[in-house]
Amino acid sequence: MSDDLHLTQRELDIMSVLWDLGEATVTEVRDRVDPELAYTSISSMIRTLELKGYVSHRRGEGKTHIYFPAIDAETAGESTLSRVLNKLYGGSPIKMLAHLVEQRKLSAAELARMRALLKAPPRKR
Repeated sequence: MSDDLHLTQRELDIMSVLWDLGEATVTEVRDRVDPELAYTSISSMIRTLELKGYVSHRRGEGKTHIYFPAIDAETAGESTLSRVLNKLYGGSPIKMLAHLVEQRKLSAAELARMRALLKAPPRKR
C-alpha cells in the first residue's frame, strides 16, 4: 500500500479493534470504541472503511455481518509514519529520531534496542 492510506482518529479506533480481535460485528466494535455511540454511526464508519478497501466482511448468522481488516496494522503504521515524517520532520528521519529521543523518557532497554537497530544492516524490501 502506498502513502495514500488515511485514517481519521475514529477510523483508527475501529481498525484497532479489528486488528486486536481479528474480526467483529458492529456491536462488538461499538462496545470497544464507545458504547455511547449509535449503532448506525459505527456501522456507517465501518462501511466507509470498507469502501476505502481497509475492511472487508463475511456473512454471520441471520443478517449480521462480521467485519475484518483488509490491511494489516504494519501497513497502516508505515503509511502514517511516512506522512508524519514528511509533513512534520521535512522527510528527515534524523530529526524524527532526535525528537523521539529528546521528548520521551526512554528506558535503558529501549535505548539499547535503538542502538542495535541502527547498527544492523538495512532490511531488504
